[in-house]
Amino acid sequence: MSTPLKNVIILGASGNVGTPTVSALLKAGTYTITALTRKSSSATFPPEVKVHKIDDSYPTKDLLSAFKGEDVVIDLLPPSNPKQQNSIVDAAAEAGVKRYIPSEFGSDTSNPKVVEMVPMFATKADILEYLKTKESTGMSWTAVVNGAFFDWGLRNGFLGFDLATNTATIYDDGNGKVNYTTMSTIGQSIVSILEHSTETANKFVYIQSVRATQNEILAAFEKSTGKEWTKKQRSTDEAKKAGYEKLEKGDFSGLMDIIPASIFKGEKEALYDETRGLDNKMLGLKEESLGELIEKVVKGHEV
Repeated sequence: MSTPLKNVIILGASGNVGTPTVSALLKAGTYTITALTRKSSSATFPPEVKVHKIDDSYPTKDLLSAFKGEDVVIDLLPPSNPKQQNSIVDAAAEAGVKRYIPSEFGSDTSNPKVVEMVPMFATKADILEYLKTKESTGMSWTAVVNGAFFDWGLRNGFLGFDLATNTATIYDDGNGKVNYTTMSTIGQSIVSILEHSTETANKFVYIQSVRATQNEILAAFEKSTGKEWTKKQRSTDEAKKAGYEKLEKGDFSGLMDIIPASIFKGEKEALYDETRGLDNKMLGLKEESLGELIEKVVKGHEV
């Protein structure tokens, strides 16, 4: 039987993953939700969400005060500062938090071959290894692997599709298979993890809404819009090379080249539905129809 986890505090609650997470928790109607924000933040939340502001440097004493009485910490901050992330983990363990959900939400960082493809993922892997050292304190963890953000990545062009101009940037031959999850399903996965706290303790969970190639997505867009799209070709190897050259110059926009190129390379090792298997059934999450999802994206509907 799963242990009830009802008091939830979220760092990064107004971000890309935070917004659907808050929405899903509110819809469940059984959680006390707190957003932990920096004093300089102007983010706003629904009235049902309590807001706890702390100094921008996340001092330990403020974290301990914020985490007191909380069952769950959901850390959605960018994993770019390992020292800060580890201090947040320390404070959660000291405050008696029962479950910690780290800022994974992407590729499978438990797979060394995946980390090798995108070396920046090593930071996430290192933070998780540190989190594991706190298991002895009674604080468990769950890491979510959801592949690429489907609707978010399509609407902002990150995945190579420009809805405004009906243009698609196709990497290599466009047949690389990719795991995708919608933002709403990611939010729902958090609720399901808390509802299955025993089954999800100290493990990675693997979810997806759909698996598709760029060519399949393009065909769905052309069918939905009734238009033939303009296609541009790009080599994944050239994109990664350009991205790393930018990073060497201190230009972090290079990540916008490296990550999509790594996603669309289509390496079998990155397809976690094959290497690890999916936890959709355990979590009560359905896989969805590519055509129906694209139709919603085109019409601007919630996915």
